[in-house]
Amino acid sequence: MPLGSLFVDVNILESLSSSRRSELDDLWQDFTTGNSNYRSLDRIGLGKEQQRISGLAVLEHNTNLMVVGKPGSGKTTYLQRIVTECNDGKLQAQRIPLLIKLRDFVDDGRKYAYNLEQFLGQLWWLSNADIELVLNQGLTLVLLDGLDEVTGEAGKQIAKEIKRFARVYPQVQVVVTCRTQSQEWRFERFDYVEVADFNERAFVAHWFATVCTDAGETKTREFLEQLFREENKPIRELAITPILLSLTCAVFHQTGKFYSKRSKLYEEGLELLLVQWDKSREVERDEIYQDLLMERKLDLLSYVAVKKFEQEKYVLFEQDELEGYIGEFLGIEHRESQGVLQAIAFQHGLLIERAQKVWSFSHLTFQEYLVAKWFCDQIAWSKLVSYITHKSWREVFLLVVEMLHNPDNLLQLMKVKLDTLLVGEERTQQFLTYVNNKSLMVNLPYRQSTRRACYFAMELCPERILEAPLNPDFSLPRTLETRFNQTLGTYYVPAYVYALASEALDLAIDLALILQLNTAIIFSDYPIEEIAGVFDLVFDLKVKLAKPLDDLRKELPDSHSNWVTWWKDNGLLWSEKFRSVINSYRNVGYDWKFNTIQRIKLQKYHDASTVLAYCLNSNCMVSDVVKQKIEETLLLPIAEIENRK
Repeated sequence: MPLGSLFVDVNILESLSSSRRSELDDLWQDFTTGNSNYRSLDRIGLGKEQQRISGLAVLEHNTNLMVVGKPGSGKTTYLQRIVTECNDGKLQAQRIPLLIKLRDFVDDGRKYAYNLEQFLGQLWWLSNADIELVLNQGLTLVLLDGLDEVTGEAGKQIAKEIKRFARVYPQVQVVVTCRTQSQEWRFERFDYVEVADFNERAFVAHWFATVCTDAGETKTREFLEQLFREENKPIRELAITPILLSLTCAVFHQTGKFYSKRSKLYEEGLELLLVQWDKSREVERDEIYQDLLMERKLDLLSYVAVKKFEQEKYVLFEQDELEGYIGEFLGIEHRESQGVLQAIAFQHGLLIERAQKVWSFSHLTFQEYLVAKWFCDQIAWSKLVSYITHKSWREVFLLVVEMLHNPDNLLQLMKVKLDTLLVGEERTQQFLTYVNNKSLMVNLPYRQSTRRACYFAMELCPERILEAPLNPDFSLPRTLETRFNQTLGTYYVPAYVYALASEALDLAIDLALILQLNTAIIFSDYPIEEIAGVFDLVFDLKVKLAKPLDDLRKELPDSHSNWVTWWKDNGLLWSEKFRSVINSYRNVGYDWKFNTIQRIKLQKYHDASTVLAYCLNSNCMVSDVVKQKIEETLLLPIAEIENRK
C-alpha cells in the first residue's frame, strides 16, 4: 500500500512542554502529579500537553526541529511521510529531502569523519563547490532519524557534527528524531517538539478500511464502541502507539472482540515487541543478549520489573541500578550488562531512557504484567499479599488472579491478610461492628457485604464513597439521579455509587444526610446555601425526619446577605445539632474521633478490601464456594468472623 494511503497524520506539540530535567526525583514528581496513571508515565519529563499542530504544518515555520517521542510512536514514519510529500511537490517543494538513519551513518559516515557536507557530496556525486552552493542556498531538507540509537564515542561525534552543521548552514532545515528525553545535550537553534498521541479513531478507520474493504465502516464502529467502554480502559491506555493498536485491531478482526483476559493482549504485545519487531530492527546485538530465547528475555524483564515495583518510586530506575539487576539475573559483569540494556532498548523499545541515566518501562501496563508474571512463575503468594494495601499494586493483583487457572488459594490468603490488618484495634473493631449492625437495619435489595461497603464509606470518607465493586448492578433512575444531583450540588460523589433505586430509599436518605453533614462541617468557615436543599429532598421522600429538620431549617437565615456573618457565628453549633438529629433518627453520622494512626489503618483496610472485591468480580476462575465465603465475611469485625467459623 502507498504510505500516504495508510498514514494517519502525526500531530506535533508546538513546543516542548518543559525543559529537560535529569534528576530522578524531578521525574518522579512528573509521574505522581499525573495521578500515577498510565498517561502520567507517558508524560514523564515533558510536563503538561500544549496545543497540537499538524506534523507537516510545523515544517512551514522553517526552523530546525528536534522531534522526541517514545518507541513506536511514529517518528520514523513521520520522516518518511515528509519525504513523500516533498517528492510529490506538496511540501517544501524548493528543497531536496534526504533521510539518513543515524545508526547506519555510524558506519557510512566514519570514512568522512562524520562530516555531513562530505557525506552529501559523495552521496549526490557533487563537487565541494557544488555542495556548498546547494547548502548555502538552503536547497536541502536534512532528516536525521534516531539520534538515541548512536551511542559511545561515535554518538558524541555525530551529535557534535549536527550542531556544527546547523550553525554553519542556517539556510538548511534540519529535522532530528530522538526517543523522549534521551538526548545527552541540549541542541541550540532547534525547536523541541514531541510526537503527540495519534488519532486512534482515524487510525482504526484506515486499518479496517484496508483490511475489511466493504465492511470497514461497520468494523470500525464496533471496535471503537468496545474500545471506549470503561472496562477496556487499560487496553485503551496500552494502545496509544500505532504498533500496539495494530495488534489490538488484528485481534478484534480475527475474533470480533477483545481478549476476554487482557493479560493475553499484554502477552501478545510483548511477543510482538520481543520477536516480530526485533526482526525488522537492524541494530547491532549484544553477544550475550542475542542468544537468549524469548522466554529467557521475559524472565529477565520480569525480574527487573518486580525489583523496581517493590520500591517506593516503582517506575524509575537509575541506570546503574538497572544494569545491576540485569547483571544479577544473567550472572554477567557490569560492562556486559550495559550492552544488554542497550540491546533491550534499541531492539524492543520496552525500556526507555527518560532522561540522562534515568530509565523506565515504556508502558506501565507492561511493567505491571511482567510483575504479575514473576509472581505467577515463582508462586510467591505470601510475598504478594504483603502488598495488598498498596494502591499501586491493584492492577498486579487483578492480572495475577486472571492468569491463574485456580486463584482460590491466593484469594483466601488475601482475605486472611485483610482480616489481620485491624486485629487488636478495639476502636476500629467497634466501628466495623457498627457498620455491620447498621447494614442489617436497612431494607436494601443488595447483598449484605455491599451494604456494609456503603456504610463503611459513608461514615469514614463520605467525600470518597466506596466504588461498591461487590455489586456491578447498582442502578440510579435518571429522574432521581437528576433530583439528587440538584440537591447536593457537585459535592464529591459520582452518580453510579448512589445506589438509589425506588426500593433503596433508606440508603438514599442516609447518604443525603451524611453528605450534607460532612459539607457543613468541612466548609464551616463560609456559607453553604446548599445545606437547605437536603430538607427539600427529605420532605419529598416523606420520612419522619421532616419535623426536626424543619425546625433546624427555621434557624437558618432567610437572606443570602446574612449567611456569612451568621455561619461564622453559629455554623459549628448548628452542624452539631444537625448531627444529633441524624444520629437519633437514622443512626448515622457519628463522630468516631479516630486518631491519625487509626484513620490510616482504616484507609489501608478500605483499599485492601476494594482490591479483593475487584479481584472477586474480575474475569478470573474463582470457585463459587470460595467467592461466596469471602464475600459473606468482607468488612466484618474479627469477632463476627470467628463466630461464623
